[in-house]
Amino acid sequence: MLKASQDNSIYAEVISMGERVHIGKNSIVRAKEVIIGNDVVIGDNVDIVCDRLELGNGCKIGNNTTITTPDINLGAGCSIGKTVEVELNEYLHLGKSSVVGNRVVIGGQGMRSGEFLWMKNDVIVGGGGCAGPRSYLTTGDNVAIFDKCYINLSEAVTLGDGTALSYNVVLLTHGAWQPALMGYPTKFGPVHVGKQCVVYLNSVVLPGVSIGDYATIGASSLVNKDIPAHSLATGNPARVIKGSGEFPKALTAEGIDILMHEIIADYATTLPPKDAEALECRPDGTNFTLTTLFAGTKTHIVYYGQGTQAGQSTQPDVSISYYPLPDELKGSTHFDINERKMTGDGNAISEDLRDYLRRRAIKIFTGKQFRTIPLANLKRIKEKRKN
Repeated sequence: MLKASQDNSIYAEVISMGERVHIGKNSIVRAKEVIIGNDVVIGDNVDIVCDRLELGNGCKIGNNTTITTPDINLGAGCSIGKTVEVELNEYLHLGKSSVVGNRVVIGGQGMRSGEFLWMKNDVIVGGGGCAGPRSYLTTGDNVAIFDKCYINLSEAVTLGDGTALSYNVVLLTHGAWQPALMGYPTKFGPVHVGKQCVVYLNSVVLPGVSIGDYATIGASSLVNKDIPAHSLATGNPARVIKGSGEFPKALTAEGIDILMHEIIADYATTLPPKDAEALECRPDGTNFTLTTLFAGTKTHIVYYGQGTQAGQSTQPDVSISYYPLPDELKGSTHFDINERKMTGDGNAISEDLRDYLRRRAIKIFTGKQFRTIPLANLKRIKEKRKN
């Protein structure tokens, strides 16, 4: 027997509600079982119909979103944007801290993501043939699908860990329109993109194609055959121009230090528009020092290059290293950019730096969404809306 929540917005046989749950105007959930964690926000005019709904702590669903599927499971910290339409025959499962943008349309049998999916605005998943028995999208951890991508699910599509589809990329799993009995060709086949790949903007991947791990597809390419791992392919049709062992070219220890010096020096230039200041910014042999001032707090940052040993520097607030580092040199926040790990809680500057490193393709994962310090003028102007 269905029972209603106190505000008559949820109708289910079993309802388990956490604390500080907000459900907006004209929103309704119809299910057999509903499990909602703490600090969950469901916007206005949201319509969810399912058998089972589980929303982890801190999940958000934007206004005017409709989700229709038997099994919904959103991990902690997931966010679904405004005016999203989901219609899946089996399930929608998103790993923790995954983000689906605005005006996204998702159809098919099922969609399952790992942790930290980043799907931007105006993406279409499904399309022609998405009611077929193999219409599944499966992604690994830390996958990015940028604006206006189209993923056709006539057949299955899989994306490996750390892979990105750039702006306006198309993955096709079927090609059929003109009469087959007149001899026009038809093709159906799954698409697989391996781990740590990138398919750059305006590219099209045709049915049945498999792209190997660590492969790069250049912009505006038409990929009509398999691409091997560790290769660079581009063109129409795409062809491999650099194979395994040629691309990418591994950095030397000196090259890593040079790159990190350049990155930290450039990061310093991003601070003034955020009302932050670089008090000190200089190389020191293979090391690099940056001291910042933000909201009255100084943060001393040191990148330690190759050959650093104990006793060579005072302990910073934030330390960065590619190579093993003595504990006495590590800051209260430490970025291990080789292992892609952070230790310590950090502050606004260290989180802003972590986000900047992400934009420079050095991703450090902590279990939390990336956060940047907002641009000062925009923040000030936006505050006027609250007054």
